[in-house]
Amino acid sequence: MRAFTTAGVLAALALAACTSHDDTCGELRTDLKRCGFSANSLSCETVDDGTLQALVGAFAEGGCEAAGRSDGTVDPRLCKAAGWDCPEPPTPAPASTRPAYPLVFVSGIDEAATFDWNPRILAAVDAAHGEGTAYHVKVPGWATTAERSAELWASLASLHERLGTKLNLVCYAVGGLDCRYVASPNGLFDGQPKKHAAVLDVIASVTTIATPHRGTRVADAALAALESGTANDVLAAFSGAPDAKVIPRGGAVQRTLEGLGLDAAPAFNARIVDADGIYYQSFAGISHVLGRASSKTEALVARFCTDASGSPALFRHEGADDVMHEVLWITAPWSSTSRDDEGLVVTSPSDGMISVASAKWGEFRGCVPADHYDVIGQIGKTTRDGVTGFDAPRFYQWIASDLAARGL
Repeated sequence: MRAFTTAGVLAALALAACTSHDDTCGELRTDLKRCGFSANSLSCETVDDGTLQALVGAFAEGGCEAAGRSDGTVDPRLCKAAGWDCPEPPTPAPASTRPAYPLVFVSGIDEAATFDWNPRILAAVDAAHGEGTAYHVKVPGWATTAERSAELWASLASLHERLGTKLNLVCYAVGGLDCRYVASPNGLFDGQPKKHAAVLDVIASVTTIATPHRGTRVADAALAALESGTANDVLAAFSGAPDAKVIPRGGAVQRTLEGLGLDAAPAFNARIVDADGIYYQSFAGISHVLGRASSKTEALVARFCTDASGSPALFRHEGADDVMHEVLWITAPWSSTSRDDEGLVVTSPSDGMISVASAKWGEFRGCVPADHYDVIGQIGKTTRDGVTGFDAPRFYQWIASDLAARGL
């Protein structure tokens, strides 16, 4: 009887230990997903209980930043547990040269934090190039390009007056359309050459990141959902909040989406031409549901991630595909469809929201392995990606040093 009882106790302890290990592993999986990391290859069997508990405890105490270390690398314990290669960043190493003009980071379509620049990016740019290199402008969410651009110009003019220098604009998503509208002679100050001359005194360059220059079918799908009364899921993806209760206010959402659809893009681009004397460049993100690329998607990457000469323009380690955040699965089915520079409807790789063909404007610099939130250090992902190596703060440090090399 005693032997049976002892065996039972040992079995119960073993079961409890197993359950505890599995529970801790489940917590780690949840933490990774919440912070925008891939948990596809998580294998807790190779990691001891103490390490697992330490990782979960680090996330509980430090949030998503616990995944990284002060030198920018990913915690090697996490690399082992998650089965990540944790490569070096695929983008060029930044130089320390200070740009001639400060960088102004312009926000996206929604006022939610997930559609605005992670503050660590601005802090990293200042740290690398000197305090006062990076500034931030937040424009109103869910408004037309004309409305947003008027607010943007007021902020830029005020900043220019305070600093006494031109500005390099770095504009995210829909913010890229706002930046182009302000800069264009046919935009905010159409028919007012004297006022537009003031714009040329303020704006040195426009860098757009994942901007729907040629529209996105996601906007058309959202409009259709508005009409059917089922828009919340799509609009929640727009704001990066899967549980958000998004309610259109006074037609603002509808007017905004109408300006982003496939039919609106050609007319906008025909009118909002680039301004002479301002340098324009663009970048796009590419990502995949569950990080699973195919021969078809890779063929599209090879076709569209090219510069004007047709040469490859892709910052990615071979085989290291970004894992798209789950909230973008809602918009992903429509995100690859846009128009091209000839106005034809095309399918190209996307970041889950905006396609590469749509994101190209001015000098296209290339595709980065990042989804629509990764490119600005969101959602939750404030450190280097363990699968792709993409490091948002470092990427913008490089953009700053690249602008400096161009005399900007």
